Amino acid sequence: MEKVAIHRGGYLEALLHGCPDAIIAIDADGIIKFANQKACELTERSMGELIGESIVIVYENLETARDTNRKIYGGGGTLHNHESKLRTKSGRLIPVRVSASHLKDSTGKYMGGVGYFAPYRPWGGAEAQVKARLDELEAKMHKWKGMAAPVFELYPGLVFMAVVGHVDATRFEDIAKNLLSYLEANAKTRVVLIDLTAAMVDDGVASHLTKVIRTVCLLGVRFVVTGMQLPLARALEPLMADIGCVESFSSRELALEEALNIIGYQICEKK
Repeated sequence: MEKVAIHRGGYLEALLHGCPDAIIAIDADGIIKFANQKACELTERSMGELIGESIVIVYENLETARDTNRKIYGGGGTLHNHESKLRTKSGRLIPVRVSASHLKDSTGKYMGGVGYFAPYRPWGGAEAQVKARLDELEAKMHKWKGMAAPVFELYPGLVFMAVVGHVDATRFEDIAKNLLSYLEANAKTRVVLIDLTAAMVDDGVASHLTKVIRTVCLLGVRFVVTGMQLPLARALEPLMADIGCVESFSSRELALEEALNIIGYQICEKK
């Protein structure tokens, strides 16, 4: 058993010293009892200069050490990726992310803690500006998501929507929500003209499209569509009994002519 214990101890020590992160263990009084080789390299101190010293010496200052300790207690005895600064022997400050955990004996009594210090490079000024710009663009993309297929009034009572690009079930939900919200706010709409000429609509959208058409028709609005591709038409064909109110045309001109007829307009040749 003694040989097994020695073997296990030697293996564990080698494992800790080979860890790419700095590892420091303290007792209940905050005195360093263990430090691996990476901790020595990171703090620019020898093992003898770390063991027996207060954990405070590796932090930027006393307040930084206390802040980390407060966060460990606030996390119920654990801490993950807390950003702090480590001070080397020469006084150089190194940004680190600290993960730590309290150590307790078999009775649950606090006996110390162990911390892992991983150096990282924080955002520079230019990088921070780039990140802020990316966050701004992401927010705008989210805002414009609902405008992927804008709805607007072409003539009094006639609403037009042009759908462009690939449309799957997720994107169609946004398009449908945008259309129905518009119709709810514009009760005088009599016909909706949707142009799918420049869209690639997944077959799986057929059932969702059927529900939207039924909803539009129940609102008393006629539904006219143009540019429907063959795969979508095939997927919709078994559902036609549920959407008899839809009128489909092969060209924009014919679809527009029918939509105008519904609201009482006619396209006449100029004499």
